[in-house]
Amino acid sequence: MNLEKIWKRELRKRQANEFRRDRTILNWPIHAQRVVDVFQAFEQQARKDGVHMRVVEPEFSPKPEEVGTFITGASSVHLGFGIEYTGEGILDRDVEGYAQHALEIETGSELVVHFSSASGLIQVFFRHPKTDRNKKSKEPILYKYTYNTDTLTHDWIASLIPPFLAFNRCSSVLQRPGLIDVWRMRWWQFYDIRNRRGYLKKFKHIFTAWELLVIGAVISAIVGFPLAAVIKWLS
Repeated sequence: MNLEKIWKRELRKRQANEFRRDRTILNWPIHAQRVVDVFQAFEQQARKDGVHMRVVEPEFSPKPEEVGTFITGASSVHLGFGIEYTGEGILDRDVEGYAQHALEIETGSELVVHFSSASGLIQVFFRHPKTDRNKKSKEPILYKYTYNTDTLTHDWIASLIPPFLAFNRCSSVLQRPGLIDVWRMRWWQFYDIRNRRGYLKKFKHIFTAWELLVIGAVISAIVGFPLAAVIKWLS
């Protein structure tokens, strides 16, 4: 084989990728502002009905006078629900009548559009809310990703909001999800490319263990295979 031709083919692919990445890095600030504009417009709509949301704009580089630890080479835009009281809490009262009442709060879920300059990759995450009882961070869902900033049109950005609202209904203790919401969230977790490639600590199955048992029992009864073998095949 001709080694020069092998390298030339590789070089063309590298140059094409570098051109795409450089173009994405150059265009990201423009498209990030478009994400901010859409998120702020939606936040204003929610505010009219008394729902507090927040928009976090990207910080592309720390100011010269700022002191602290900063992430470089990446930035993100956030749309999230505000802090709310859940209505529950802890009342601590001693024998002398002194009482202290700590009310539980929930820090709302977030829709995050994240950009990494290393690969020129734009990722859309759904982040779970946190409460005083549940401070442990859950693995966010990677809902979508793209290598092309041209994808970030107004309609594409706006289309991220309805599924995020469904995610919030499933994740927040203050909301009640519908059956379709629950199945959509299961599908997002299952279809997450990190889940499909085995990058997560634990594989997210679309069915619960109980549902697998029921489905396995039905299939086993129909086809006559042992139940254990059917469940192993399903999982």
